[in-house]
Amino acid sequence: MGIGAYFLIQTQYLNKQINALDLISADAVLVFETEEPVTAWNNLVTQPIWQRLSELPSLKNAEEQLVALDSLVGRSGNLDRSLKGNQMVISLHTVGKDEFDFMFVLAFKDGADESFVLDLEKNLPELSRVVTRSYSDVTIYELQSPNLERNLTYSKIDNILVASYTSFLVEEAIRFSKSSTQNTFKEHYKELFTALPSPKGMGVFRVTSQGLAKLVNGISRDSNIPMVRNFSQNKLAANLELNFAENKIHLAGWAVFVDGNRIDFQDLKPVKNNVFRNHISNRTAVFFQYQSSENEELQQIKNLSFQPRNTLKGDIEKDLFKKGFLENLKGGLGFSLFETVVNEPQDKILLIHTDRLEDQIQLLKEFNLGLAKIDLSLIPVDYYQNREIFMVAEEEFPAHLFDGKFLGFDDTFITGMGEMLVFANSSKAMKIFLDDVASDNTWGKSLQHKQFMEGVSQNAWFNFVVNVPRFWNSVIEISSPNWQAFFQKYAPQLKSIDLLALQVTEKNNGHAVNVQMGYNPGPIKAVRDIALSENKSIRFNHQLIFGPKSIQNFNDKSYEYVVQDELFNLHLLTSEGERVFSKILDGPIVSDIFQIDYYKNGKLQLLFATGEMVYVIDRFGSPIPGFPTNPSNEVITHLSLVDYSNTRDYRYFLATEPGNLFLLDSDGKALEGWNPNKISGSLSAAPAHHRIAGVGDQMVAFSNNGNLHLFNRRGEPQIGSPIRLGGALDSEYIVIERGSAKDTRIVTVTKDGEVVQVNFKGELAYRNQLLRPDRESKFSLVKDQTDNRFLFVVQEFNKVTVMDPEYKVLFTKEISAGDLDFQYFSFGADKNIFVLIDKTQEFIYLYNIKGDLLNTLPISGKTEIDLKYSGSQNEYTIHTVNQDKFSEYKLPT
Repeated sequence: MGIGAYFLIQTQYLNKQINALDLISADAVLVFETEEPVTAWNNLVTQPIWQRLSELPSLKNAEEQLVALDSLVGRSGNLDRSLKGNQMVISLHTVGKDEFDFMFVLAFKDGADESFVLDLEKNLPELSRVVTRSYSDVTIYELQSPNLERNLTYSKIDNILVASYTSFLVEEAIRFSKSSTQNTFKEHYKELFTALPSPKGMGVFRVTSQGLAKLVNGISRDSNIPMVRNFSQNKLAANLELNFAENKIHLAGWAVFVDGNRIDFQDLKPVKNNVFRNHISNRTAVFFQYQSSENEELQQIKNLSFQPRNTLKGDIEKDLFKKGFLENLKGGLGFSLFETVVNEPQDKILLIHTDRLEDQIQLLKEFNLGLAKIDLSLIPVDYYQNREIFMVAEEEFPAHLFDGKFLGFDDTFITGMGEMLVFANSSKAMKIFLDDVASDNTWGKSLQHKQFMEGVSQNAWFNFVVNVPRFWNSVIEISSPNWQAFFQKYAPQLKSIDLLALQVTEKNNGHAVNVQMGYNPGPIKAVRDIALSENKSIRFNHQLIFGPKSIQNFNDKSYEYVVQDELFNLHLLTSEGERVFSKILDGPIVSDIFQIDYYKNGKLQLLFATGEMVYVIDRFGSPIPGFPTNPSNEVITHLSLVDYSNTRDYRYFLATEPGNLFLLDSDGKALEGWNPNKISGSLSAAPAHHRIAGVGDQMVAFSNNGNLHLFNRRGEPQIGSPIRLGGALDSEYIVIERGSAKDTRIVTVTKDGEVVQVNFKGELAYRNQLLRPDRESKFSLVKDQTDNRFLFVVQEFNKVTVMDPEYKVLFTKEISAGDLDFQYFSFGADKNIFVLIDKTQEFIYLYNIKGDLLNTLPISGKTEIDLKYSGSQNEYTIHTVNQDKFSEYKLPT
């Protein structure tokens, strides 16, 4: 008994062995545990990404201090030998409202070499000193040095060395060492340590949903983000082993459920292609994918913080679920959050894989009918790209369908595509999505986005992919002021990690987790000037005065181009430069070129107007019977195409020089109520039709004298019309769709530089005067090619200033020409081109959104260009006309 007591005292008290994790609070954001700290560090600093990351102050300081530490203990691998095989835990903690700090805990095994600690104290850097104090009968040391921005606090507790730049973290560790009742990380998340008692390889990150939620909330200005709150409440955790691969940081391991509430999915059979690959727009910043073999499995994943409306939930159960809505799904859900644009809501797209699309669409329409209590034929329907779009005006409809997932839908706009139900949170989001799919601007068709598609496993029941550069604006927007300044300052370094992908796969009755952080190892790109050279060209006998305007060949979907020469000959060219036809007109074209299916047989005709006539001609240049026509007998200034319900019962909306509006039927005859509809003054932009939720069809016309006119389809003025905007107008306008008539805005800028916003209730919602350098300054609103994005341009005598919608100056260019024109093309946050056309010198300049010139030598020309982006080729194709020549250029991105 005496011998036993002796050894008990020696091992349990005199040589007490403490686990480093016993000193870590359960409030830790995350924990990294390793027995190979030097190996892990050396592997990190030899990765190509380290050159970028080491420019961050905290990592740069860490590297300098570890080099100094190695020097103080004598180099020659002494530090590695001292630390190797001993448990080291690095934990991250919140130390303020938006501040975090690390604590380092090193647990020496029995008989380990602790001499390096003594060596450090004996070999302090010059002008450094160590001061001591006592806390709970334990000595705390504070290293004060001019080489340190903050004092380093450390303490020795039995076999433990604990250190931090935040002293109260060391004090907390001491309290934990004294008490067995404290709530430690190891006790609180015991499932993590049951699954993996000791670290593997270079080390293991032990992460929890609650901890990561604290990290996001600490960085964010809003501590109540619904998605983050839901993630925290799910009480998930994972052990993830650290590894490095080519251009990737890799974490792999297994998830555990802290509260024992498991989610069980069946193993998915290997699938060759991801069904969503060609439906993920290149504008996507964040993509979620759920994939299950049975739809009931998806219902296991719930948003515990979502509070459904019982009445809507009941209607869904009765009118959708009991009628087979869930049974018709194939178990795949894809959710895209688009990159954010200043002062605009985030666009969101939900893709639902189904094998009975028409049945699902009909079910949703009938469900909508039950909610609205009206005739199905009266439900507002819009059309875009020949697809019917209808709206369910119920807040968070997708979340009610799928147990709180997919939040952010004030209204839900729905269409079908192949085997996909498509839900969008706005009409604008739906149209952008349809444009991107039609133009192959998707992950599946883009070489540049191939790595993001590789981050989505069809065999995983959950995928989460972040395109960091596209998500960056959202990071800046939600960050607190301190973090916002940090992110802006070190954006090039942090955005080097351009991919974050997480996959969860069901394996062997467990949940395998795979995290990849992909990065670009190359140097930060400097802007490269490119001297564009002609790819192909075709010459004409006379000077070209109009075009090129692109249209689509209805046979093979290739692009063709319309141009007009100075003798008013209209020419149609193939993409290869071959002439399809030439036809003489009575004057110059004054409108856009529209394609219509006049005979409703799939063969398309061209619609346009000169000052004298409205023309409809077929693909061979022959006129449709009854055309050209001009029932107004006045000079035509504008023309637009209207097709209310995508029935190809066309209306031609034209304006004349005296300021009269005519609406013609498909045969060119003026309709009652529009023969004419007189307004005060000629128009500043083409009259147009817009379908607005809650209001219906709206006919919009801006007059040069500063009045906005709103009419219904019969030509009757809407309430409040005309609306006096203030000054005269000569600029374009844009409609910013935000759901309701009150929130949807018409935006324009007057000749005097006043930005005016009007809603479709006829109310002036906003005014703001732009800086007006002098009386001769000109102001323009410049829309992109899809009428979804816009910029403001201020033109002075010798300078052009380009601003975003929030009036932030993007760039300024000194140019003295007075006759300038502008274009804007947007294919995503990093695919923006601003075109400046100097009509006097006949030069065309291409700039990115930062104002960097993309073409060393300007393109020759004085008319607007046609520009398209190919995701598969990762290049722009530019078509121009100059003098007697039509030309094509290629610009790599």
